[in-house]
Amino acid sequence: MVWFPHAGGATAPLFKQMRALSASPSTLPKLNLWAVRLAGRESRFSEPLETEMESLVDTLAQDLEHQFQPDDELVLVGHSLGALIAYRLASRFLPTDAAASCPRVKGLIVMGSSPPMMWTQNRDWLDWDDDAFADELDRRYGGLPAGLKDHPDALTMFLPIVRADLKLARGVADADHPVLSVPIRAFAGADDQVANRVKMQGWQSLTQAGFSLRVLPGGHFFPLPNLSKILLTAESMLG
Repeated sequence: MVWFPHAGGATAPLFKQMRALSASPSTLPKLNLWAVRLAGRESRFSEPLETEMESLVDTLAQDLEHQFQPDDELVLVGHSLGALIAYRLASRFLPTDAAASCPRVKGLIVMGSSPPMMWTQNRDWLDWDDDAFADELDRRYGGLPAGLKDHPDALTMFLPIVRADLKLARGVADADHPVLSVPIRAFAGADDQVANRVKMQGWQSLTQAGFSLRVLPGGHFFPLPNLSKILLTAESMLG
C-alpha cells in the first residue's frame, strides 16, 4: 500500500497512527505500508518544491520502479491532492509492453478529492499574500494545524509548501483522464465540504473494473482517524 498525502501533508502523522493501531496487532491488516514524502518537508526539507504535476509523476514513477519489483503488487492510496497524484501514477502503470518492468497496481483508493475532470480551475487565491492565503486555506479546508497562526515563523515555513502542492493541480481538469483497468474504492468524509459524497461519486467514470463509495465519519481530514478501515480495504484489493 503506497500512501500519497494531502497538500502540505507529511508522513509522520500517518506512521504515528499506524503505531497506535499496532498496539492491537490481531486487528492490523497484513500488508506493507509505504508513504510518499514529497520535497520540501521532513527529511527532504532542503529540496526545492515541485509545482508541475507531470514532472512530479515522472519522478515518482521512476522511484516506484526502482523501489519495487515487476511482480510486486501495489494499491495506491491518495488523500485530497494525493488522490490526483495516485490516479496519475496508476494511469502510468496501465498494462502495456512499456510497463512490463513496472510494479503491478491492483487498485486505487481515493479520499476527499473530486475527480480530476471536476477539479476547480479557479485557483487565483494561490497567489494571494500569506495572510489572505492562510485565511482562505483555513476557510476551504480547515487545513491549518491548531495554533499555527499564533506562530508566524512556523506559518512562514508551512505556507509555501501548501501553496506549491496545490499548484500541482492547476490544469488537471484539462488533461487526459484515462479509464483505469483496476478497481477504484472511494471514501468521503460525512462532514467534508471539499469533496462530498456527490463529488466522490464522479470517480466511478474513471474505472472499468468496479467502483464503490463509502462515507466515513469526519470532515476533510477524516482518513487518519479511520485508518484501520482504509487498510482493510487495501488488503482486500490485494487479495
